[in-house]
Amino acid sequence: MAGSNISRDHIAMEAMKVLMEKTVSNNLKLTGRIKRFFGLNHKTYTAFDEKMIAKLSYEMADAMIAQREKIMEDKL
Repeated sequence: MAGSNISRDHIAMEAMKVLMEKTVSNNLKLTGRIKRFFGLNHKTYTAFDEKMIAKLSYEMADAMIAQREKIMEDKL
């Protein structure tokens, strides 16, 4: 079987990266977004709930792996 060799941890790490990027961009105030758009200096405050982001990213990874396995079974 020629399947993907991407591990659960790698998928979770990529999901974690996306979640952290989206969290930061959504938490910027309007003035911070405008300053960022024009390339001006602005303060950013990053407040992550590490445990929640890790939990969500592993749940996403498990769902993606389950979907990948389902597709592989359907092909057979």
